[in-house]
Amino acid sequence: MDLIADKLKFIFLAVYRIVVLLFIVPLIAFAKPLSEPKEITFIVSRWSDPYSQVVATVQDKLPAESYIFQTIHQDADGVIDRKIKDADIVVTVGASATEKLMARKPNVKIIAVLITDSAFASLANKYFGSKQAALNAGVSVVCLDQPVQRSVELAKLIIPSAEKAGLMLGPVSYDHIETFSRQIKMAGMTPNIVKFSDQKNPILTIEPVLSQSDIFIPVPDTRLINIATAKWILQLSYRHRVPVIAYSKAYLKGGALAAIYSSPTNVGRQAAELLLHNLQTPSLEGGAHMPAYFSIAFNDSVAAFFNLSLESENFYIRKLLAD
Repeated sequence: MDLIADKLKFIFLAVYRIVVLLFIVPLIAFAKPLSEPKEITFIVSRWSDPYSQVVATVQDKLPAESYIFQTIHQDADGVIDRKIKDADIVVTVGASATEKLMARKPNVKIIAVLITDSAFASLANKYFGSKQAALNAGVSVVCLDQPVQRSVELAKLIIPSAEKAGLMLGPVSYDHIETFSRQIKMAGMTPNIVKFSDQKNPILTIEPVLSQSDIFIPVPDTRLINIATAKWILQLSYRHRVPVIAYSKAYLKGGALAAIYSSPTNVGRQAAELLLHNLQTPSLEGGAHMPAYFSIAFNDSVAAFFNLSLESENFYIRKLLAD
């Protein structure tokens, strides 16, 4: 009996091993992991800062074991076509990279960063017919433009005695004049607003308003208008001793008193948060997002010229976030 039992046991084990080899092992070998890494493809406008800083910040904020990151230059057309087919989501860094992908209209979620609201709207109109149509097609955007309200509130914090706030608007912002006026009044100042277009003379248009203001805030518009007005605004600022609160570090270096802007780290941090949300959402619908984070910088030489004693940048950031 023992001999028969041993033989049956041997046969059973042999059959078991065959079953394992034929069925279970192949299943294990070819099965996908339960949580497969998501593929995130970055398309950058340039191989330089701040583009690389945005990508680096996103990668730093997301766990490497959960994602596969790939970065491609916008001119790598063949590579772009291959990679976006496999990507779970694509991040375009810069306006020209965004245009490169929008022109393809791929069936993939897109997050556009390091791009102004006006540039995004222009591209959306060109390739999708409207901004809303682009959002409906799965394109999201994190705009570079900081809310004007933050500049207004910063101006009042820096110069509490300011009574009249000058504001320069280009055509992109004409429709928001009532909102901006209300925000200036809420900060305890009187709005003094000038509307500018590229057909107007900067000095003749801007000087009457700037000279009658306690502080002046240019609102970003198209690149053409930004360039055409910046040097004149800064010259008039010194002539009439009216400090300027700007929207970029370049403006700050040119002679503005302060700048409140989106740094590459700010952009990358928000992009990482948006990636997490979009990868967990099956819907292809996109969304337009204003900057959640911001940076502040001062021009110490300009502060000395205006005889202003300023607190640290972090002091003003905390104050703005608390309001």
